[in-house]
Amino acid sequence: MFPVGAYARASEDKALRANAADWRETGEQVAQQFRDMDELAPMLGVTITRRYNDNNTPASDPRIVRNGFESMLVDLENGTIRGILFYHSDRLVRQEYDAARLNRLFQLNPQYLGRAVVGGTDLSAQEGRSMLTIQATMGGMEVYSTKRRVARKNKGLAERGHMHGAPRPFGWAEDRQTLHDTEAEVLRQAIIAIPSGLTVGEIRKQWIELGYTPTRNKKKSGTQSLQHSTVESRLVSPRVCGYRTYLPQAERSGAKRPWMPDFVVYEAGKPVMGDWEAVVSPEEWQACVATIEERKQARKEVRAVHTTSAKYLLSGIARCGKCSFPLMSNQYAKGTTSYERYGYRYACLTTLGGCGGVTRVDPLMDDLVEKAFLLEVRRSLGMAAKDEDVDETEHDVRLAEIGQEIEEVNERRRAKRISMGTALDMIEELEAERDELNRQRRKLFAVRVRRQNASSSLLEGWKECTISQKKTWLRESVRAVMVHPAGRGKKFDPSLIEVVWAEDEQ
Repeated sequence: MFPVGAYARASEDKALRANAADWRETGEQVAQQFRDMDELAPMLGVTITRRYNDNNTPASDPRIVRNGFESMLVDLENGTIRGILFYHSDRLVRQEYDAARLNRLFQLNPQYLGRAVVGGTDLSAQEGRSMLTIQATMGGMEVYSTKRRVARKNKGLAERGHMHGAPRPFGWAEDRQTLHDTEAEVLRQAIIAIPSGLTVGEIRKQWIELGYTPTRNKKKSGTQSLQHSTVESRLVSPRVCGYRTYLPQAERSGAKRPWMPDFVVYEAGKPVMGDWEAVVSPEEWQACVATIEERKQARKEVRAVHTTSAKYLLSGIARCGKCSFPLMSNQYAKGTTSYERYGYRYACLTTLGGCGGVTRVDPLMDDLVEKAFLLEVRRSLGMAAKDEDVDETEHDVRLAEIGQEIEEVNERRRAKRISMGTALDMIEELEAERDELNRQRRKLFAVRVRRQNASSSLLEGWKECTISQKKTWLRESVRAVMVHPAGRGKKFDPSLIEVVWAEDEQ
């Protein structure tokens, strides 16, 4: 018996596409390759003892490891198999590096057999190995050229505001232009609720309760649930307000999900609008994105208290009146009277850096601060909203200038007045400034939206608000709640709770 391996590969399994036809079966392309190799093996007098399957795996991307290919090389190295059958050389290698690794093994073992079903490649001969290297080089160039043409076409479509092929996005009908009857309103309500304090996690729970599931994925079997990242990407997608985006191929291959607000297409400093119906206005979308960005930045800076805590109202707001350290919420010991009556408390914890001089019953303090806040809201109703100090257009002039400057740099490059490297340095610097100005602009929109939402409806719907929503409104008016020492065993004293209003600091 002459043992050989059979290697099969498909760059993309068409059955795994989101819009694949129902008649397609997973792995049907590689299965056909294996059948062809099974017919070839008896003709060559060899026996297939190992099968290496790299289904749905590209061979031209150097960052992708082909597990089947690597296992095949190991088995050829240690003699487990003494040759390999493959359908065509482009199924086997698409990079010169991989061709060189394979050729080395056949040079060291002249008795090995390596044959293609079609194409005539014979790795046991020097001519065949040379041809494999040439075909790998040409195949890699062909893939690169195709990617370059497709990328340029997609970028051109994006700059003109047109769509290119993709699955139906959440919120739109099958034509991807008109809004979905129910999903669009669900998406709109969620985007508007983010600046008002609702968290992505709470929206995810609501959508799961409504029965929404992820886009069909044949790679995973069984019931799937919406992921936090999926919900977040739907909320911050520029598409919801009509903005066109373009994501370069280099950004798609990373392990981290791209932040799509940074990939809006601009022309003359203004976002390019797509040819589909928008779910929300650009202002509402920018307010949503800015709020989520602020929360992400807070977590990145590892702040002492999570400001979007969904359980304790004054976490991140209450502070020790003795040392000013943030108070933490923790439960009383189970089985105690305090646990039965109150459940939890705010405390200045020495283990986290506090002085340990203040502990206060949580529910009583929450109730006191809520009443004080609602009284302040009632007092301010009817007063002129101070929106004049929030000018979200203050960066518009500079953004337009940046668009013109980028075009001027490109003109100088095309005229060969500056080198490509110099042009890229200048453009990247301008793009970084534009991204930062857009982030600041989104923050200003978030402030304006929150102020516009602060009305009598807040009083009417306060009881229905979640803890995170209440905290958002509190932080608009309350800078801190100072809790002063009361002494051990004394009753709750409201006079020792000092609310520091934000306007007092202005």
